[in-house]
Amino acid sequence: MIKDIKQKIKKFSDMIEKYPDIKQFYIHRARLYEQIKDYKKATEDYKKIFPSYYVCQNIATICEEAGLIKEAENFYTKAIEEDKNNILNYMHRLYFYIRTGETEKAVNDCIACLKLSPKDETILILKKILLKK
Repeated sequence: MIKDIKQKIKKFSDMIEKYPDIKQFYIHRARLYEQIKDYKKATEDYKKIFPSYYVCQNIATICEEAGLIKEAENFYTKAIEEDKNNILNYMHRLYFYIRTGETEKAVNDCIACLKLSPKDETILILKKILLKK
C-alpha cells in the first residue's frame, strides 16, 4: 500500500512540475503524504496553496495528530490572527485546549467567542462546565 501511495505521490510531483499553478495537484499530494504520515511534506504543500487561516487549521490538525502540540497551538493561534472575527477559529483552538487539558486557556477562548457571539448557548454552557473544573 505504501508503495502505491509513493507512486501516486511521484505522479502528482511530475504533474506539479509541469503545471505548478494547478492547486488541486498540491491538495492530492498533501493528502497522500498524510496517509504515509509524512506530515512535514503535507504541511509544505498546504502552505503553498492556502495562504490563509484555512491552511492553518489543516496544519494544526496534522501537527496535533503527529503529537506536535506546541506547533499545533501556534497554527491555531495563527488562524485566529489571520481572521480575528471568525468565531470558528477560536472554537477550534478552544477544543484543542480542552483536548490538551489546558482549561484556563480554553476558558479564555470561550470569553473571546462570547465577545463575537454573546448569546451562543453552546459556548455559555461550555464556559460554565470549564469553570467548574
